Amino acid sequence: MLTDSFNRRLDYLRVSVTDKCNLRCIYCMPPGGVEFLPHDEVLRIEEFVRLIGVFARFGVRKVRFTGGEPLVRKGFMGIVEQVRRNHPDMDLCLTTNGILLDEALDGLRQFGVRKLNISLDTMSAERYRAITGRDEFDRVIGNIIRAIESRFFDLKINMVLYEESLIEMDDFIKFFAGRNVTLRFIERMPFGDDYDASRFVSSDRLVEYLRSRGDLTRNHYKDTSVAQMYNFRGISGDIRIGVIPPMTHKFCSRCNRLRLTCDGMLKTCLHSPVEFDLKTVLRESEDDERLNDIIVAAVHSKPEAHRLGDPLEVGDGCMAIVRNRLMSRTGG
Repeated sequence: MLTDSFNRRLDYLRVSVTDKCNLRCIYCMPPGGVEFLPHDEVLRIEEFVRLIGVFARFGVRKVRFTGGEPLVRKGFMGIVEQVRRNHPDMDLCLTTNGILLDEALDGLRQFGVRKLNISLDTMSAERYRAITGRDEFDRVIGNIIRAIESRFFDLKINMVLYEESLIEMDDFIKFFAGRNVTLRFIERMPFGDDYDASRFVSSDRLVEYLRSRGDLTRNHYKDTSVAQMYNFRGISGDIRIGVIPPMTHKFCSRCNRLRLTCDGMLKTCLHSPVEFDLKTVLRESEDDERLNDIIVAAVHSKPEAHRLGDPLEVGDGCMAIVRNRLMSRTGG
């Protein structure tokens, strides 16, 4: 078992399989787009499978595939299939923007990928185009309905928290009420030079708003290491709601995560510039001992907490910006 110097057990690995994406979300990529990594810099299918196996021997029991957009990765289902074959008890999960989900649902069911997070920041087709740069709203909604109707997935709808999220709250609740999903609202984190702290909406403000709209009850039993869970009952319907507050109520003391980037770097903290190169050793030798040594050293250096400031507390409205790696290359 991987245990860091603050006695946190790290058993959850988030794996970015590509930096490519079929959307251009304003909070993830700069307006001019990004230069994607050269093909040879991205890990191959067998390299992902090998590294996940190394982490599994260290006690990692949950793997979430991310991107970019993982479903645009050629051969992605081959990675999932081999990992499932090698680790039948592994908890496999996927975060996706949902555009290509109709093509993947059968494979995800076949390989037991039950936990499915779909990003959807708005219930407006017009605002969806403004946020993502693409006209894919209807397809995403259709694929969400397909996933719900399959009755197979533990489905969460993820949205980055903006002022507009509050304005659209009734639309979200009306659409998803009575369906077996959880709405999750995530405080926006400072990635990229265009981050505007003045647009930051805190989780406390969201909770206050929800309480003004109905009966909101904290479900401490269902809380996770990252999400505060609530049951909401209002005139628009009843729904499960998760609130993820990495900026105002950081959960670093409970963090059990490691991140493997698509180019083979290990990050022990999303908000730290420190990375550990696994790819070079991976390609130099078939012996996993050197990989083991790097992973153990990385885990022991995991910081106690991230150093980002609460944008509502800092005097000039600024905070540290994570610039060393775009979110599309880190993995959601």
